[in-house]
Amino acid sequence: MNTLRQKLLFELLWLALTAVLIAIILSPIYLRIDFQYPFYFTNAGTIIIGMTFVRYIFLLRHHWIAASSWFKLIMVFIPIPVFFFLLNSLYDFQAFLDEENIYSIMENLHFGDQQKLGKYIRAEFVFFWAIAFVANALMPFRMILSVWRKINKGTH
Repeated sequence: MNTLRQKLLFELLWLALTAVLIAIILSPIYLRIDFQYPFYFTNAGTIIIGMTFVRYIFLLRHHWIAASSWFKLIMVFIPIPVFFFLLNSLYDFQAFLDEENIYSIMENLHFGDQQKLGKYIRAEFVFFWAIAFVANALMPFRMILSVWRKINKGTH
């Protein structure tokens, strides 16, 4: 029972760290352009997906539901709708860049600040999107491997 409590605390710690990371990453955007940035939800979603899936891929044995075959089976199929969310989010972001331009939401900033913030927004969005996309693609394989190990070797 004590190890279950430790694993739950470990999960809560990671959720808190993910929330702190989202706040750190999105705060420069919020502090400069407030609510004019239309991708807060999408950006936070890609960070959550990326961090959570990477954590499940590499630290599954420390997770409190690592022994659950049902959870692993569900995590084999969860990446399908996540894949469509990620593709849609990248498409929407790219369409926004192409049609409206990132600088349209930064009219209150000087040109140099617009350039810096525009590069930051594009870089962090694509970076975390790529992490989420790769982790999403690897998730079913990791879960299948874990189920196979549990059945055949008794490990996770």
